[in-house]
Amino acid sequence: MHQCTAFLFFCIFLSGQLSAQSAPTLSTTGDAVIVTGARYARPAVESPDRVTVIDSATIARSADLSQLLNEQAGIVINGAYSNPGKDKSVFLRNGGNQYTLILVDGQPLIDPSSLGGAVDLRLLSLRGIQRIEILRGARSLLYGSDAVAGVINLITEPAHTAPAGDGSSPVRWHLRAAAQRYNTYEGSVAASGRTEKLEYRLGYDYYTTRGLSEAAEPASGQHDFDRDGAQRHTYSAGLTYRPTEHWTIRPALRHATFAGDYDAGPFTDAENTYTNELWLPSLAADYVKGKTSAGVRYTYAATDRIFDDAAFGRSPFRGRAHQGDAYAILRPRPSLHLTAGAQLRHEKLESSFPDVPNLTAVNLAPYLQFNWIPAERWLVEAGYRYNHHGDFGGQSNYSVAVGARASERLGFRASVASAFQSPTPDQLGGPFGANPELQPQVSTSVEVGARLDDPTGKFRIDLAVFQRNIEQLIVYDFQEGYLNRDALRDRGIELEAAVRIGQRFHLSGNLTYVSGRLREQTAPDQVTETTDFPRRPRLTSFAGVTYRAESPFLLRLTGSYTGERQDLIFDENFAPLRPTLEPYALVNVYTEYRFGGARGLTVFGEVQNLTDSDFVEVSGFSTVGIVPRLGVAYDL
Repeated sequence: MHQCTAFLFFCIFLSGQLSAQSAPTLSTTGDAVIVTGARYARPAVESPDRVTVIDSATIARSADLSQLLNEQAGIVINGAYSNPGKDKSVFLRNGGNQYTLILVDGQPLIDPSSLGGAVDLRLLSLRGIQRIEILRGARSLLYGSDAVAGVINLITEPAHTAPAGDGSSPVRWHLRAAAQRYNTYEGSVAASGRTEKLEYRLGYDYYTTRGLSEAAEPASGQHDFDRDGAQRHTYSAGLTYRPTEHWTIRPALRHATFAGDYDAGPFTDAENTYTNELWLPSLAADYVKGKTSAGVRYTYAATDRIFDDAAFGRSPFRGRAHQGDAYAILRPRPSLHLTAGAQLRHEKLESSFPDVPNLTAVNLAPYLQFNWIPAERWLVEAGYRYNHHGDFGGQSNYSVAVGARASERLGFRASVASAFQSPTPDQLGGPFGANPELQPQVSTSVEVGARLDDPTGKFRIDLAVFQRNIEQLIVYDFQEGYLNRDALRDRGIELEAAVRIGQRFHLSGNLTYVSGRLREQTAPDQVTETTDFPRRPRLTSFAGVTYRAESPFLLRLTGSYTGERQDLIFDENFAPLRPTLEPYALVNVYTEYRFGGARGLTVFGEVQNLTDSDFVEVSGFSTVGIVPRLGVAYDL
C-alpha cells in the first residue's frame, strides 16, 4: 500500500501538473561538461556513465548539503531533517555510510578518525560550492578505497570576474545572510578577482543554531529536555595561477570547525558535546600541450574529533591522511584518450591510549584507463587498477562501460565494475577487536540504463537498473572482534525525468526502488538472511515544480516521499530493538526575487515541511516541524 502511495505521489507531480518546471538538479544536459569519471573534462555525451549534476543555481537555493543530497535519486541522508546538529548518514543505493566517497575538487576527503572512514557531512557547507557531481556504482578505478556505492564530488567556486585576457579587474564581493526557525542563522562573505595570470577566491561562512532537543521527549511523564545547538565556521581560499599557456597551478585551503550538543540516546536527555575540526590543504598542477596532458594532485586531510560525554568522559580521535596522484593523458586521435596514473594514500589514526601506538595504512596503486569513440554513436570506457596495500597485500579493480545512441533522442548504456574498501587503521590495529589479517571488502556492480531526451531540452527521461554484490564484509563480533564474514547483494531501479513546458514552467522528479539481501554467518554451520536494513527505505521519490516569471521572480514547490523502513536501537540492557518506521512525505516551497540582474540583490524565502508532517527518522530522536526561512544574497 505504501509503495502504491509513493508511486501515485510521483505520478501526480510528473503527469498531473504539467504546468511546471524544475531547476536542473537531476543530471546533465547533452552539452554539459562533467569532470567526474575521467581525468579530464568532457561533454556528457562523451561519457558512457550517468552523472547527476547539481548546478550553482540549485545550490544557492538550498539551505543544507544533507537536505540537497537527500533529494537525489538513490540517495537517503538519514538525519537530514532531524535536529540540525545531529549526525548525518549517507545511504547510496542501500549501501552503508562508509561506502560513499566524498570528493572535493576530484580528490577524496579521507577521515581515518571516523567509524569506517565516513566523512562528517556537518563539516561541509554549501557556500563556496559551484556544482556537485554524483557518479553511482563502483568507482575505485580512479578514486580508490571507499568508492563502493559511488562518489559525490563537491566542486568549489572559481573566480567570477572579467573574462580571461582582460587584464586586472575589480574585486567582486559575494554576501549572503539567512535566518530560520530554531534560532538558526547563517552568513557568508567571499571576495574574488582576476588578473592576467592569477585568479583568487577567499571566503568565510558562519552557521549557528539553538536547535531543538536531539532526543525526543517521551509521551508520558513530565520532561523538559534542553535544546541541543550547534555552530560551524568555514574558511576557504583558492588560487589559480597560469605562469605560461601550458601550465595551470591551483593551491587551495579549506578549514572547518563544527561544535554541537548531543543527547545520551533515544528519549534520553544529556549534557554532551562534540567538536570536529578539519584542515584540508590541496595542490593541483596541470600541463597541457598539443595532444598530451599531465597532472599532479595532492591533498592533506587532518581531522580532530572530540566527544565529551557525561557517562564515558572525554574521547579524542585524530586522523591524518595524505593522498597524491600523478597521471598523463595521451590523445593520439580525437576519438581516443589513454590515461596512465598512480595514486598513493597514507592514513594515520593517532592513538589516545597510552599503550596503543599510532596506526597507519599505506596503499600504492597504478591504473590505466582508455576512453574510445569507435563510431559516431558509440562510446567505450575501460580500465584496470592494481592496489598494493601495506597490510593486506595486492588487490585489483576493473571497469568496463559502453554507451550507444540509437537515435538523436534515445541512448543506452551498460557497465560492470569492481571496487573495494580497505580495512581502517582502527580495524587493523586498534584497541577494540583489531584483526591485522583483515582483507578488503570487495564489490562488483552491474548497471544498464536508457535515456530519452529531446535535443532542444524540452524533456528528459533516464532509467537505470543495477545490482551490487559486496563480499568479505567487515563485521564486528563481540567475541572475535573484526572479521571478514558476510555478503550483501543490492538490486534496484532508478527513474529520473524532467519536462519543460513553455518558457515559464519546469517539472522534474525521481523514483528509486532498491532491495537488499544480507547473508550472515551466525555460526560455523549456520547462515541467516535478512532483507531489512536499519533506516534504509526500499522506496523513495522526489518531485519539483518551478515557475519562472518574465520578471526575475521564481517559485518552486517540491515534495519528497520516504517509504517504510526498519530501525535499530538498543534498550538499557543493550538488547537490540527493531521497530518499524512509518513512511512520510515532506513538502517544501521556495521563492526568490532578484533586483538588478545576476549581479544584484536577491531576496529569498522558504518554508520547509509546509504541511507540518509528523515523522521519525531515528526512533527516539526529534525531527523538525514547519521551518520558515528568509534571507538575502548580494553580488557586487
